[in-house]
Amino acid sequence: MIERLWQRLNGYISSKLRNQLITLFSAIGACIVILLTYLSYLQSAGMNRDNFIESNVKILKLVNQNLDGYLGRIDELSISLRKDAQFMDAIISKEYGSQSYIQNQLKNLYYSSDDIEAVSIYTPMTGMQYTMSKAFVNLKQEATNEPEAQRWYREAAQSRRFRSIESGYGSDGSGHFLVFHRILINIADKKPLAAVSISYNLNEIKRILQDMTGKSGEYIGIYNEQNELFYAEGPKLAEAKTESLLRTIPVDATDTEHSTWTIDGERYLAIYNVSLNNGWKLVTLTPYSVLNKEASHAGWINLIAGAAFVVLLIFVIVVAANAITSRLMKLSRQIVMLGDGNFEVQSEIEGSDEIAHLSRKYNQMIVRINELIGERYEMQINERTARLIALEAQINPHFLYNSLQAISTEAIISGQENIQEMVDALASSLRYAIKEAETVRVKEELAHVGNYMLLQQARFGERLRLQVEAEEAVMEAWIPKMTVQILVENTIKHGLEQMMGTMEVRVKAEAAEGSLIITVSDNGPGIAEERLIEIRSLLDSQVLEYREGIGLNNINARIKLLFGPESELHIHSRHGEGTTVIVTLPLREERPYVQGYHH
Repeated sequence: MIERLWQRLNGYISSKLRNQLITLFSAIGACIVILLTYLSYLQSAGMNRDNFIESNVKILKLVNQNLDGYLGRIDELSISLRKDAQFMDAIISKEYGSQSYIQNQLKNLYYSSDDIEAVSIYTPMTGMQYTMSKAFVNLKQEATNEPEAQRWYREAAQSRRFRSIESGYGSDGSGHFLVFHRILINIADKKPLAAVSISYNLNEIKRILQDMTGKSGEYIGIYNEQNELFYAEGPKLAEAKTESLLRTIPVDATDTEHSTWTIDGERYLAIYNVSLNNGWKLVTLTPYSVLNKEASHAGWINLIAGAAFVVLLIFVIVVAANAITSRLMKLSRQIVMLGDGNFEVQSEIEGSDEIAHLSRKYNQMIVRINELIGERYEMQINERTARLIALEAQINPHFLYNSLQAISTEAIISGQENIQEMVDALASSLRYAIKEAETVRVKEELAHVGNYMLLQQARFGERLRLQVEAEEAVMEAWIPKMTVQILVENTIKHGLEQMMGTMEVRVKAEAAEGSLIITVSDNGPGIAEERLIEIRSLLDSQVLEYREGIGLNNINARIKLLFGPESELHIHSRHGEGTTVIVTLPLREERPYVQGYHH
């Protein structure tokens, strides 16, 4: 299902440039909005965290100072009995009056503060323990030595300050804050004379902690130097992991500090302060999820605003994409029409951007295509015309050839060898002329030129001479039929007939750099400068001039049709110094074909 939806979406995007532009710029806009929202969230969360730390550092320090003061007052209250000489005498006496005084002091101690839950005085010399508590109405007095077996008793007796503090806080959050034990000793031998135990409830400690922030989910804990919990407020945490983290708090910390703790996979911001007098640790743990709640709320607002911006951006992108691609679609439709054969459609797109520039180039291409079509059409017309003119020049009556064969036979019978040679030359020329081929070998063309000159020499006698030079390498090359014969005929027509002396016609065929070069030159009267310019212009135009009949223009057209544009015909002449015509063809040993519009 997902793969099919992805294929459809991919097909929709890739089908049109417009869809690609919309998708691309929409994705860029969405990424920018998400990135800005995330950065805003990080900045907001960082500011909230810094502000929270700054405010709580001061509060924590003040609260821990109050806690130190509270413990100091408890310590002074417990040691106040040591300053009462009558009380110190009473704890070592077994008289009734002494016991009554101890009871009175116990009552005074019990009622001295509202947060005292119970007070107990134990005198090891008399083995008596006096207890007053909210748990029972009257003062309790019993003979026992059980306190001496308690851990706190041994700890207080061995302590430098002769005191021990026990946590009264239950794991379920109930109980007291602490139980303060004080050992009153004989200064002379440092033996215990009395043990005073005072239990305090949570009223005063809650009053001290009321200035804490109290964020939902925040944990507040009070620990002694041995990391024993005396008070906790907030969610219950794993004691083992919390205790291991508490050990990382330096005991010599002089100021409020903070760090990041991870408990059960959740990250907490820990802010802690160690009291100077008692070494007690006041710790607050605030989950980052709670701390960043306001930042998350602001992030959602930014995200919603960003989504609205993206929607607006997509609308603008759609409009812009349509404006861009509509011009391309117009140009595309015109190109399709061009592919269908309509060469008259031109694109009219205004502007100075790349699309308008492409449109102008397209129009130039249409004009050029039309010009090339016209040129190709004209070349095809020239090709057909050249063929017609060449055919018109070929004398093709078969009965004439047969008649010449009969005359040659009669000349042989009559012993007229000159007549027989001329008739054979004429018959060979006629047979060569009626040969159904566009191209012939060089050796065949030169043999035909020899027969043609034999007939012409019968007319002009010693006034006409022919000299032929041909390299063996070019004898098998191909040339258009009657090319050399027409050039020789031109020298006789335009040269010998206009002069009184002897004309020497030189025909040369040679190879040079992969080309066949045929040179026909004479020592005739030459061509006037004006006429030479006119002939060269006619050759450059590549247009067949019908009134000239078979001539240079015909040869030029035929060699380009058969051998391509690399074929050339050049004429050089100076009045009174003769004329030279040079035909350059690709040297080929395979028969060429007509270079038509498909070439």
